[in-house]
Amino acid sequence: MSDTVLKTHNSNTTHVDLNSRNCTATVQWFCELDKAKHPITQDNQLDIYMCGQQSFAEIAKDIAAAKETLDLICWGFDPGMELERKDNSAWPRGWVFGSMLTEAAGRDVKVRLLVWYDRLPSYIQNNLVGYTGDQRKGYLIDSPSTSAEDAMAVGLQPPLPVLGNDPRSPEQLRQGFCVQWWREALHGKIKNLEVKFRKGNPDAILKSLKNPASPEDMPSTVAPSHGGLINEYDLIVKNGTHHQKTVLIDYAREGGAKAVGYVMGLNSTSDYWDTAEHLFDTPLRETDWVLKSDTAKALGATHRISRDPLHDYVSRIRGAALQDVHNNFLTAWVRAKGQPHPGESTALPPSLPKVAGGSRIQIVRTQPEEGDKTIKNAYFQASGLARNYLYIENQYFFYERWVRHLKEKRAEFTKWSCAAGVKPRDAKLLHLFVVMPSPEDDGMVPRTYDMVKSLGEGQSMTGIDPRKPDGQKSVIEAAQEKYNNDVVAWNKMTPQQQMEEPGMTPVKGWLLQTSERVQEPVKNPKTGEIKALGLKVLIGRLITHNKGRPLPKQVSNYRQIYIHSKLMIIDDSFITLGSANMNLRSMAGDSEINMVTDDAAKAAELRRRVWGQHSGGFGECHGDDGGITAIANAFEDWQELMRKNDDSVTAHGSITGFLIPFHDTRAITFRHG
Repeated sequence: MSDTVLKTHNSNTTHVDLNSRNCTATVQWFCELDKAKHPITQDNQLDIYMCGQQSFAEIAKDIAAAKETLDLICWGFDPGMELERKDNSAWPRGWVFGSMLTEAAGRDVKVRLLVWYDRLPSYIQNNLVGYTGDQRKGYLIDSPSTSAEDAMAVGLQPPLPVLGNDPRSPEQLRQGFCVQWWREALHGKIKNLEVKFRKGNPDAILKSLKNPASPEDMPSTVAPSHGGLINEYDLIVKNGTHHQKTVLIDYAREGGAKAVGYVMGLNSTSDYWDTAEHLFDTPLRETDWVLKSDTAKALGATHRISRDPLHDYVSRIRGAALQDVHNNFLTAWVRAKGQPHPGESTALPPSLPKVAGGSRIQIVRTQPEEGDKTIKNAYFQASGLARNYLYIENQYFFYERWVRHLKEKRAEFTKWSCAAGVKPRDAKLLHLFVVMPSPEDDGMVPRTYDMVKSLGEGQSMTGIDPRKPDGQKSVIEAAQEKYNNDVVAWNKMTPQQQMEEPGMTPVKGWLLQTSERVQEPVKNPKTGEIKALGLKVLIGRLITHNKGRPLPKQVSNYRQIYIHSKLMIIDDSFITLGSANMNLRSMAGDSEINMVTDDAAKAAELRRRVWGQHSGGFGECHGDDGGITAIANAFEDWQELMRKNDDSVTAHGSITGFLIPFHDTRAITFRHG
């Protein structure tokens, strides 16, 4: 058995009726072997929201109704973030997150905020706006050009008063508010509000990576960037983050009867707020002050534009699944030296809501300190059961070990089908839909290439003109050519010369070693099907089109919609979403939390809603009833729509929906994982 196959299935015996020769069996979507630590719960109320506008509005409503407790786990927190934005005026355009927590604490709600903080990485990420840096300029607290606002953050200066005719700009007022909020929150000046920081545990991460029961491809210690100072191993092991995002409100109030919680992909910082329309530019999104997006870079500092549109999801839960959300928080809070509430318990509250016919939900995690890799278990187990379609929407799509597992499970299914007398041409096809953004960091390109190559889509990261070497494939080919030439030169040397010149010994570079491990499957040139696997793959990304604002000629009228999602839907039968990306860091290194459900109605509705939004209603892209024919038609229509939109971009025309083919021609020789 391959080491990619995890032992996640619970053995089961199903009896066959001897007369009819029929039996009824159920698919095991949940991690049943992990249910002792992560219970499979019944009768939950589950709602799934798309994008920040809707998601944060619901969170704001529930926080405003809180009476007793409010527990938040965040990767980052921006006190000045407006959760609801009702007009296009300057900051504040609505009630801000910091004030919302302060106000809740003021009405005797016990507020606990647990956030990731690690001095240098947090300053680089600026994940705690007002504490780790300036929202507008992006500089660091301890940089040589320390600002007055940053000096306030570390207590070197008192906060400036907010006067009726304050001469500061809205951005300066915003930063001043954030700085002062952190000063008060961290120094116990806000009654009933506690903040705890936590950072990654390198020893626990390394142990997780080396766990023989759940093997991993170890991060690379070579091919570093920044003059040899940064490599993949150090980034993942020594700079791990806590990436979970949950909100839990009134968990024990009235025995749990009023409890409500969220398992999120969205971060609680302002740049993650967007509408589902994903407009090219809108004052409701934050201004791209630091010129992070390609559009802002092209426009320059004199022409302001909002940050890239951003897409993600949030799940709202009421019911017994909240026990695991609470226990995850409490364990982490105590590990960060926080104190439980008096009488706080890990036991199931007696009156948590029950919805007849509601969703079955299991909470799964990555938690290196506890040796928990149930998110990986869920991804591997569920994807191996996919028979009609598998939809993945993920910020980081570079975990090639998962592709190897998927291909192995498809090979097993194909072999089983043949043994049952099904001809290969009649075997059921699996359609894999992938939506992801362009890798945000150059160092993520090599592992992304490994992933798409392993799926037979390596051409998506090569140049358009085959006569001109371009893209990541050209890097691999150049490394192979160099090695071949080195071997030829070495073989021409005499044994004496070889002994005198050991430095001439041919050595395969790290990129070439990886390339040899990643096997690109053979595809049928007519059908696009991966032979012997019954697998068809498409990989797309999302863009939006400028429909109004005149732009200079050098600026594109298209910009990416940044996919921050961590979503997988399978066969209208399974959903997982939460904080975990499809990469090694999320599966083994950082703390993560996802929810899993086998609610068929929720899965079908979400699939239609997401595919309909991405496709702009084109053809049968929504997948209709989710049957075999409907999914096959949807796959073809996705391909057609992506081609049409790609042609429209080339012709500077309008597009339908947001879908275009994924393509990246960068050629990178270092890894950041």
